[in-house]
Amino acid sequence: MNARAVVVGVVGFVAVLLGTAGCGLVGKAGGQAGGGSVDRPPTVTSSPSQSASPSPAVTTPSPTRTTPTIDSTAQALAKQQRLLAQNPLYRVGRLPASRCKEPAVRPTSVANVRKYYTEFLRCLDKAWKPVVEKAGFTFQPVRLEVFTGKTRTLCSVQDSAAYCGQGTISMSADFDIKNYRKSDKLWTRATMAHLAAHEYAHHIQKLTGISAASSIRSNYLNGVDAPLQESRRLELQASCLSGAYLGADRSFFPVSGAWRERWRWAISHRGDEWGTQRDHGSSKNHSRWTRRGFDAAAPSACNTFTASPATVS
Repeated sequence: MNARAVVVGVVGFVAVLLGTAGCGLVGKAGGQAGGGSVDRPPTVTSSPSQSASPSPAVTTPSPTRTTPTIDSTAQALAKQQRLLAQNPLYRVGRLPASRCKEPAVRPTSVANVRKYYTEFLRCLDKAWKPVVEKAGFTFQPVRLEVFTGKTRTLCSVQDSAAYCGQGTISMSADFDIKNYRKSDKLWTRATMAHLAAHEYAHHIQKLTGISAASSIRSNYLNGVDAPLQESRRLELQASCLSGAYLGADRSFFPVSGAWRERWRWAISHRGDEWGTQRDHGSSKNHSRWTRRGFDAAAPSACNTFTASPATVS
């Protein structure tokens, strides 16, 4: 998180502006790279004054000092809140089906894992491109990175799955191969589909300005719990959008029978209550939002930024 400077008096403003967040605020000058910037008060410069004598007397302008005010902070936060709560993505309607089947290749090798995700991401592009453009944003395809434990990743992480801000999805081949060999094979396939669609949803959040707005707003949140809640809203929305894709494609993938049962088990057993910090959402809420997206098959079901704190815990 970027450095912050306290803006006096803005804490009392929070309850009005971010009623659903219920958090205190502090101010930060500037914004994060790659996202929207925080509006700043205009700089006022002095003009030289002229005397009545024939020779104009030039006075040196006094330097002006501008600092964030409660009004400028409120305007910046209101702008980000609109991007989050009223994003055009929520008004595009039902997600079109990609009409893609589940990739037939099985994760028995690094090459096969790469083939699986390459094919799957191509289908995600097919479904999401017209939606992003309909919402008024520019679509860009995502970049895929499949790594093993010996690989230096572009995302600089070794998690089973991750998304980098520059537009890269990073997936662990070791994780998939191990699960397929030692665990339930249908569960492994369902988990691969969910995680890939979840990380891809972070790409959609980036393209539509949601990620940047959430990051900027998070920089104003005071304490520890408030930024974590903001992170959970972002992550639970990504899982909801993951569900929306599979819901739109349910008849073609297909999401049915034993595969669907394994998928439901997988999404109901992914939660941050077993981790080191509460930044992704409980298993109960993760399952709720993912199924909500699946049932609606539309981004409108995934507005976690207007949801009550209890539903994003």
